[in-house]
This record gives sequence, structure tokens and C-alpha cells, in this order.
Amino acid sequence: MLTPRAPKPELAGQQYAVVLVDEDQLNQLMHRPAMRQVNSRFASNDALVRYERLKRRTAAAAVVLLVLAAGGVAWVFVPQPAMASMFDWSKPAAIPTLYTGASFSVTLASLDSADGANDAAARVRALGMPAFTRRSPGKNQVYQAMVGPFASLDEAEKAQRRLGGMGYPGARLFVDESLRTAPRSERPVDTPHDLGVLLLGAPDRLSLVFELQSEPRQVTSARPDAATLQIDAGPMPAPAQPQQWSAPDGVHLLHTVSVDAVAAQGGLNYVRARVALPEFAKANVRTEGRRVYVDLTWPLEEEQDPRTPRRATVSAPQEEDSSVPARQHEPGSSGQKQNSPAQQERYREEILPIHQRINEIRPFILSAAQSGSTDVYAALDSTLANLEASLVAMSVPPSEAGQHQLLIAATRSARSGLEPGFSGDRLAHAQKALTMFDGAMAAPVISTAP
Repeated sequence: MLTPRAPKPELAGQQYAVVLVDEDQLNQLMHRPAMRQVNSRFASNDALVRYERLKRRTAAAAVVLLVLAAGGVAWVFVPQPAMASMFDWSKPAAIPTLYTGASFSVTLASLDSADGANDAAARVRALGMPAFTRRSPGKNQVYQAMVGPFASLDEAEKAQRRLGGMGYPGARLFVDESLRTAPRSERPVDTPHDLGVLLLGAPDRLSLVFELQSEPRQVTSARPDAATLQIDAGPMPAPAQPQQWSAPDGVHLLHTVSVDAVAAQGGLNYVRARVALPEFAKANVRTEGRRVYVDLTWPLEEEQDPRTPRRATVSAPQEEDSSVPARQHEPGSSGQKQNSPAQQERYREEILPIHQRINEIRPFILSAAQSGSTDVYAALDSTLANLEASLVAMSVPPSEAGQHQLLIAATRSARSGLEPGFSGDRLAHAQKALTMFDGAMAAPVISTAP
């Protein structure tokens, strides 16, 4: 017999669900305004709440300290250029490259004798003209006395006419375009309208040209230190605008050029130019109207004082042309002997492997300067000592003596920076030696002439 199922009890009245909320949730449900805690320092919070808050603050402080510590480690161990590339604000502004152009010179004599070319240049230089000598490139090398360089064709033609009146009717123009297409930075150059700066390539030299607002009444030059040439020119009608330029790639006779205004006594405006250049570079300052020229040369053969008497001289200016035969020097004469083709060819064969070896060890010279290892210094010094011994033992043609002596000086300079007792900046010293190597191994300037 089945027992009937008892009916479910029914609860009279309404049923409610119980929801537990805290005070903050209740405020949100009731749309109450948030309460601003006053004098939280003395609020009697629950101990658990205070513990949770302290734990959160401690964890945040630990994270901050960890980030700072990691950043410090990165700053110490990551190379500075790499770190700098991460922050745009830390990158230095690019310096614009100097404008370059063709130079104009005047060839007044082409001789087979270096001594005769020096005589001609000395006489013209004594008359106030910027004369120099150079050895022409090519197989049939001659020694040329030249005047210049100039930034404009008008200046060169004026010098040519003056030389014609002095007894040099065969003087001809010479154009050098070796720096006309030198690479420049892509950054636009904001060149001041009151000043023009131009870098010219010339035979065996460079010429830096400043074109001023007006012709200066006074130009002074000085070397505050071995690597800086300072030029003051004025007075000018208005102050010059500050500007800075860098040398094009491949130019080693100067690094940077800066221009600024200087107020002299009486409120006069002067232009001050500062040229950063290698310590061994020779600089000569001259003026041509509104232009101030700075001629830069390598320290090759020392020029003989024109006041020093010579045993052999050229009899007359009009005989100084390419048809003059080589002069014969007496035994013991101070004149320079002529190069023989066989001697030059033998020298080139011997010097070529020396140049190749120097190019091979160039990176190691910089690496050794930064290593701080005496073993590395000793190993590289042994290589340089062998190169120096080979250079000293070579038979050098007279026409190559200047470049050869500079090569020996560069080798000795590199060795001196590797000595254990060296107390200067090894890296800067190594860079200087490499610049000297560049000058010693530079090929002759091949220029175009009409």
C-alpha cells in the first residue's frame, strides 16, 4: 500500500534575498557622495586594513628600487653611444659641413730643380704675393712655383697680370676642383648673411676663406693652444652671427670651424674665428680685400729662409719656364739632386707594402689605446718598431723626402703613445698618429688646368 506524499509546506507572506555589502558598496547603491577623510593620521582604521595598506606601499617601494637599480646597471654596462641612441634629447645636434669650391692659382715657373722653384717663389713672396712650391704629379715631374690659391677667377687674373708686369709673361692659370664635389651633411646650413665661409682644395694644401661684411682694417692671428688657430678681424659694421661647421669627410688638415662676434674697446664689432686643426698642421693667414685666407699645409720639408745665400740661382725671371734645363750642382752644393726614374720606381715598390701594413694595423692602434693592456702595447709596439726600422733603412728619392719623414714621424708618434709610462690621453694620441699617417700616405692632388 502506497503512502501518499506529504504536501510541501507553504510559507506565508513574501520572500527576500539577503545581500551583504560593505560601506563603500552601500554608498554606491544609495548614490551617496564620497566621504572625505579628515586628519587621516589619527583615523582608527581596522588593523587588517592598515596591514594591507602597509604591504602595498612596501611592495611599490621595492619595485621602484628594483627599477632604479636595473637602470643604474644598464647605465654602467651598456656602451654610452647605445644608451644615447635610446633618448633623442641626449643626441648632439649635427654640425653642418663647410661649403667647398674650386680654387684658382697662377703657375709662374715650372722647373726641373726644386731649388730653382724655391728661388722664384721666394722672390715673389718678398713682393707680398702668396707664393708656394709644389711637385707636379705624373711621370714627368717638375717643380712649380705658384701664387695663390684664390677663391675667385678675378683675383687670380689680377695676380696673373701683376706677375706679367714683373717679368713672368708665361704665368698661366691653374684650377683645382678636388674639393668641389666633397660630400656634405644633409642638414640644411643656416649660413649667416653677413659672413661667407668656403673651403678650397689647392695643390698640396687647403685654403679656408672667410668673406667678411667689409674690408677689415686689422687682422690678427694666434694659437691659444697647439690644436686651435684663432683669428680676429675687424672692425665690422654689425656683429657676426655665431655659427659652427665641420670639415668634409676625408679632410684631415682641419676639424671644425666656429665664428662668433667680439666687442672690442670703443664698442667696435670684430669677428672671431676659431679653427680646430691637428697640432702639426701649418697655418698662414693672409688678406685679399674682404677675404681672409687661412692656408693649411702638412709639415713637410722646411722652407729655406729667402735671406740665406744660395750657391746656385736663376739668372733672370724670364728664363724660368718649362724649357729651362736642370741645373748642375757642384759637389757639396746645397741644391737638391735630381730623381732618377729607376730610383723612384724602386722606392714605390718598397713603400707599397709598408702602406699596406699600416692600413692593416690601423684598427689595432685604436683598440690598443683603449685596452689598457701592457701585453697589447708591447705586441703592437714590436710591429711598429719593425716598420720604423724598414722606413729608416730605405733609400728615399729627394722628391719623396717630405712625405717619407712624415711617415717616420707618424710611426714614432704611434709608438710613443704605447709606452707603459705614457701619462696623456692614449686614444687622442692614437687618433693624432692616424691623422699623420693619412697625410704621409696621401696621394698627390690631381688638378685640372686649362
